[in-house]
Order: sequence, then structure tokens, then C-alpha cells
Amino acid sequence: MNKKITGLLGSAAIAASVLTIPATSLADELSITGNAGILSDYIYRGIPQNDSSGNGGIDLGFGGFYLGTWLAQVNPGIEYDIYAGYIFEFDNGMYVGGGYTTYQYSDNFDAEYNEFNLYAGGSANDVSLDLEFSFGEYNGEFLDDNGNTEGDNYNYFAATLGYSGAYLTYGRFDDDAKDDLGQNVEVGYTMELAGFELTGAVVHTWDANILEGLDGNDDDEETEAYVSISWGWDIL
Repeated sequence: MNKKITGLLGSAAIAASVLTIPATSLADELSITGNAGILSDYIYRGIPQNDSSGNGGIDLGFGGFYLGTWLAQVNPGIEYDIYAGYIFEFDNGMYVGGGYTTYQYSDNFDAEYNEFNLYAGGSANDVSLDLEFSFGEYNGEFLDDNGNTEGDNYNYFAATLGYSGAYLTYGRFDDDAKDDLGQNVEVGYTMELAGFELTGAVVHTWDANILEGLDGNDDDEETEAYVSISWGWDIL
């Protein structure tokens, strides 16, 4: 198994763009948007993907339905994700949703991951809470603490508490991926400046066997910081 799998509101990945698509209570019009960005370190669900990464994507939304793709540089090759689903936002600021995501890779960086995604959350004033539960299958095999094959099924739970641009995310892998991919916490802050979105964060991951031997790491625990710059625009 390689370095990649790894939902929602934690790092700069697909789910962040999913939640920006207009929900049913906001608009029933077709929208097409683009996005692009640069990450000093690409870390997704607590697992490092690349030391630096250019990325970008296109999203289509209509009445709460969304369809999109997102690409990023990994080492070696390109990650390309495709996702679709539906998000409904209630008048009180709460939302629920579900979708499907496939993660694909070039240059044998990793095997593919295919997962179903469930979302829920809400906001009031400057406080927000976002929840994700994803479950899927890896086109490879996860290992346990002793290096034995566990299987190819995984699930991932994440909870993000936000306040005025600051956020705290806890994420955890379970099922066959529990020993390989572990748990993570991310603390960060996001702000807008001159039309760009700037994010700085620190990610701590533990109980993740995949980290052993990665970039000279000698145990299953790692702490990394990253900054990102991204921007988006309307196509239609």
C-alpha cells in the first residue's frame, strides 16, 4: 500500500469544495465553477501525499446536486478525483447530504479508493460543526500492527468545529484501515485576502503504521504544518 487515502473539511481536498456548492434552499440554478491552489505540503486525512502540490478542479451544481473533479500533484504522478452527490440545506442553517467519491492515480502512486460519503452539520453566528462518515473499498490491502493482511475495507469519521475562520478537526480510520492509517487532529485558520483564500494548519497523526519509514520517520506518529493559497471563479 502507498501513501494515499485519506474527507471533509480537514485538509484542502475534495470535500471542502463539495460544501461550497449551492444547496436546494439557496439556489436551483445551474452553476459551474473552477478552483486552483498551491499547498506547501499536501496532507489528506492526516496522511502526507507530497511535499508540495499544485491542484485544481471544476464543479457543477444544480439544486443541491453536485458533480466535480479535482486534480493534484503527488510524488510521483497525478491524483485525480471524481465525486457526485446531493446536499440539502435547511432554513435554520443545518444541512445533510450524501455522495460518492473515487480517488485515482497515475504512475502507480497508489491503487484506487472508492467510497460513499455522508455529511451533516450546521452553523449559527460564527460557530459551525461539520460531520463526515465515509466508507469504501481500497483496490489493495491494508495491514495490521504485525504486518499481516487485514483486508480492503475502510471507514473514516471526521468532526470539525469552526469559529470565525479557526477550526479544529478530529479524524479516525476504522475497519481494515485502522492500524495502517490511524487517527489525526488538525488545527488551522483560514482567511480571505484580495480574492484568495489563505490557510495555515498543523496536523498531528498517530497510530498510523504507514508513517513508519516515510520521509525518515521511525514510528507511527508525525506532526506537520502546511500553508495553502487557493482561489475560485465562476465559469457559468
